[in-house]
Amino acid sequence: MKKLMILALMFVASATAFAGDSDALKAILKAKTYADAEQLLKSNLSQLANDEEKATAYNKLTELALEAFNAQDKIRLTNQTLGQNEPYDTNIMHQAAYNALVNAMECDKYDALPNAKGKIKPRFHEKNLERLNPLRIDVINAGVEAANNQDNVNGYKYFMMYLTSAKSTLFAGSEAIKNDANLGLASYYAGRCALLNEEYDKANACLDEALNDTAAEIRDGAFGFKLYAMNSAQKTAADSVKYLNDMKELMAKYPDNEKVFGALGDALLQRDMNDDLIALCNAHQQNPLAIVYKGMIAMNAKKYEEAIADFSSITPDHPSYLQVVFNRAVCKLNVAGDFQDKHANKNTGAMTPADDAKLKELLNDAKGDFEIARQLDPEQKTVRWAVLLRNIYYNLGEEEKYKELEFM
Repeated sequence: MKKLMILALMFVASATAFAGDSDALKAILKAKTYADAEQLLKSNLSQLANDEEKATAYNKLTELALEAFNAQDKIRLTNQTLGQNEPYDTNIMHQAAYNALVNAMECDKYDALPNAKGKIKPRFHEKNLERLNPLRIDVINAGVEAANNQDNVNGYKYFMMYLTSAKSTLFAGSEAIKNDANLGLASYYAGRCALLNEEYDKANACLDEALNDTAAEIRDGAFGFKLYAMNSAQKTAADSVKYLNDMKELMAKYPDNEKVFGALGDALLQRDMNDDLIALCNAHQQNPLAIVYKGMIAMNAKKYEEAIADFSSITPDHPSYLQVVFNRAVCKLNVAGDFQDKHANKNTGAMTPADDAKLKELLNDAKGDFEIARQLDPEQKTVRWAVLLRNIYYNLGEEEKYKELEFM
């Protein structure tokens, strides 16, 4: 009798330990297509018995997505190997790669949780890590393909999958991620896609990742896009205040970055915050833009001689030289105008020969700078030099040159 009791207890315990899968999981595991399995999982997630079943269900979706990817990839590889031209669908491949990664990461989340006995025994982690890492290359290629086709919504989606997967528990500790040189590039392009979608917060978040990339080209591009995104996000007075504060923080973080210095300087100049701008320039005296801003402050204050002196210290190799030489030309033209107002007869406008000669000297000086601006920007894409230069030609009696600019 005692022996029978022990057997009965063992039987009950065994039945509990090896309880069958829930009906919800069985239905998911029987699904033949990714779409069917996905629908069943979405509608029955709460019916799954435990975290182990959830991990199993998400792994099933991973398997089906991987099968869809491999079917198309097999055709692609056969074409390459045998020189065939059998059609295959890259869109199916890219979406399948995306789906496999999404579900594998979700599977890993549940797979890492303690089981009913409080033990952590991942069943799918190593296998999914090994077989799905190559699919990350497909999603970054999918992002490039979408961006090249001006499909920035999908471009952002695929680049972000590349970045998100890198930070997931499934991939984060792998050697492939530790040595991944494409993370900055993916962040840069994800930010670019978000920017073109006018999703400025998303753009900023992505571009922050690219600001510290090892490649100078990526860093510089990311700074340019980030500053544009920050500026474009200004819609209200509160946004404007936030923008200025954010720019100051960025300047403190990247004190040697000329793009940041220029963006902050422009913001202060536009707001007539001259004291703050002068303080910024004094703190960065080695930056050529500091002299440019001091010149612009003097120009706005109608201290033209002072502004001309500042602008004249900027050499032609400076990125802002076109704007600088144009500003200097305007200052010189204003100096000539002030001279004429002071020395011309109030009734007739006539001047003494000596004053007239001096006026022509001043106009010729301004003309030289406007002509440099014309050479640098012949189509006036940046500065509007034509009207002012035409006016100078008229006053100097250079009729042919005046007529040449008549319709510009």
